[in-house]
Amino acid sequence: MKLAPIPHNEQQRLAMIRELELIDSKPNPVIDKIVQMAREIFQVEFALVNIIDKDQSWFKATAGYDGKSASRKDSFCTHAIASDQTLVIPDATKDERFHDNPHVAIENGVRFYAGANLTVEGDINLGSLCVFDSKPRQFTEQEGRWLEVLASCVTDEILKEYQYENYAAERDVLAQGPVVAVVWEVEPDVNLIYVAENAKRILGYDAAYLLRKDVPYEAIVHPDDRDELLARMQKLIDGVEVFLEMDYRIVTPHETVRWVHHFARADKDHNNKVMRVRGYLLDDTKGKRLELELLEANRSFDLALAVGELSTWDWDLETNAVDVSHTWEEMLGIPESQADSRGWMKLLHPDDIEAARQALFAHIRDETARFETRFRLRHADGHYIWLHSVGRVVQRDKQRKALRIVGIHHDITEQVENERIRSQQEAVLSLVGQVQHDFLLVKDFASVCQSTLDRLLDLTGSQLGLIGELPPQARQRNLLYLHGMRGVNEPTLTNEITDKLVSQGVDVAVSGDIIKSVLVRGEPIICNEPVSLLEAEFKPLQLPEFKNALFIPVYFQRDVIGMLVLANAEYYEREQLYMLQPLLNTLGTLMHMRRVEEEREHAVAELRRLATTDELTGCVNRRVFLEQCELRFDELKRYKTPVSVAVIDLDHFKKVNDTYGHAAGDEVLRKFAELAREELRELDVLGRLGGEEFAILYPYTDSDKALQATERLRERLATLTIPFEQRELNVTMSAGVTELSPEEADIDRWIARADAALYAAKNAGRNRCIASDKV
Repeated sequence: MKLAPIPHNEQQRLAMIRELELIDSKPNPVIDKIVQMAREIFQVEFALVNIIDKDQSWFKATAGYDGKSASRKDSFCTHAIASDQTLVIPDATKDERFHDNPHVAIENGVRFYAGANLTVEGDINLGSLCVFDSKPRQFTEQEGRWLEVLASCVTDEILKEYQYENYAAERDVLAQGPVVAVVWEVEPDVNLIYVAENAKRILGYDAAYLLRKDVPYEAIVHPDDRDELLARMQKLIDGVEVFLEMDYRIVTPHETVRWVHHFARADKDHNNKVMRVRGYLLDDTKGKRLELELLEANRSFDLALAVGELSTWDWDLETNAVDVSHTWEEMLGIPESQADSRGWMKLLHPDDIEAARQALFAHIRDETARFETRFRLRHADGHYIWLHSVGRVVQRDKQRKALRIVGIHHDITEQVENERIRSQQEAVLSLVGQVQHDFLLVKDFASVCQSTLDRLLDLTGSQLGLIGELPPQARQRNLLYLHGMRGVNEPTLTNEITDKLVSQGVDVAVSGDIIKSVLVRGEPIICNEPVSLLEAEFKPLQLPEFKNALFIPVYFQRDVIGMLVLANAEYYEREQLYMLQPLLNTLGTLMHMRRVEEEREHAVAELRRLATTDELTGCVNRRVFLEQCELRFDELKRYKTPVSVAVIDLDHFKKVNDTYGHAAGDEVLRKFAELAREELRELDVLGRLGGEEFAILYPYTDSDKALQATERLRERLATLTIPFEQRELNVTMSAGVTELSPEEADIDRWIARADAALYAAKNAGRNRCIASDKV
């Protein structure tokens, strides 16, 4: 017995088996069915999926075989994985590698074996899908391809199972975070139907308790907040509001109070009717307490220097001079020599001028107890800082005209930025959930990407965005398949035009140094300057100029599989990369899932075609032909519609094979099938019963018309010359035709009558068609 060679990538192979957790893994129903299918297709005693470990071979799935593992050195599959080709052993007793193998030497041992590799990442063979029998047999090339298709399906299922387990693990990690996912049904009553497992930690209540029908969710909401929440939820259910976002208090079982930030939106069916409400509850107790403490502190200000980082100001309204306790240089980067206390309002952000003016005049007119507002001032380097300012009139004349106002302000730029980032993070979290939901619901990835871009443009303030995917197995990385493209205020990129363009499928040639950095090296690029065509070009798209842009690679596991581009915002920051990461991970996973599903559907379609079609002639095979006959038989019994069948045999076909070889015979069979398809109607069924024997099913046709149609085919064949290797071959046919009778017990007797008519045609000299009633 010869031992199999060790694969060149053995260590990498064993590491991949560990990563996929294949050893002693739980059964997979899909793989079990594939193995059973292999046993039935190839009509063998045994079939199994064999994973080759360091010292053992482990059986992931078996059919007809009771074992769970075997020694690696005795396994036939160790020879299979050492090669990149399917291993076929017609008779193991005659093969020097296996004739003295323990599995061969025993009585009724292995004689026939065929194994196709389970290959991942191009050349890593995990093991084999193998079939074997205690009797020797031959295995055709076609059967080998079938086995390879089934092995590919097993490999896809292993990878899908691994991806699903990873997804479940990631979901468990998210369950440890500060967000509780909940879902309400809205009919017949509004009730929670899903609560994440981390509800106990965040809300103080077990998920099982909240899911009880007798416990409405509002029962745990603080009484002062309950009515507002119910009103807002009802507006969401009625379609008055698109989403719900509010803060309220939860009263825990221990009667402590927790604040939650509640974001929810409605899932609608194709009729725009609300089916359910999906919500996310964020524990915001610490932040809300700080907010309330700050509010209370503002209410109790007595316009005095209190805590640090506050600055006082004193505004003489008659002279318009402002005296401040800070320096203009430390706040706005303006040298004191250039500072103008009277021109500070020129530095106000245009969007804040009106709100600040109204708040000031309302207090000056004595309409409010104090002046309070938030506004932005332009820094010397061009960016804006946020200030929170509070003031009070301290001097009025006899006519109550305000003469002097004093107050304090402090820099809240960081606070505002944190609020913005938190809001964006919550929006991204909501978008991730929506993307996953839409993909599972509509299965239209282009539509999902288009709606995602709409939200992303609004979220990042961008004017242009696109999502593209690299073709599978792409090496040059200079082509993107466009899944989504959006432009704001761009006539050439209106939603209607781009939706149509994307739905038709667009391959975009990409080039440039930035593109190379993103797609080849996997580096995100933030460019806050104009982008030239030498840096990034998308042909044949006519895109507006990129005044600035964010180029981000989309990953699945460790591979770049696509790219997200956002362009023409006010400014892009590195924090946005971290903020968008959950969405990018989701897009990468969905791109991969879409690829896997397309490959699976292609494999299933090809397997179905191979299982129903005669590969040589393209006709349906005997099994499918007889199934069609059964259908027409049932149709006759029910509706009394006529149906006929013709059984055809090519005359002296053995002589063609013996004289010119089997290649000539195959050419004759193909030409006959082509000729028959030209003659027959679309509803007629041409089948190859075996060898040179064919049959034609004529639905809605009586015996006379079927005989006429078969005779036309015979006449054309008799005049047909078939060229083959500088020779001209001629062949004729004999046929028996019969109509199905309502009194017929089954189709076997029907076909038998056509066979009898065929033999009568042969006995009468061949090259003729005879109906059964003429026999």
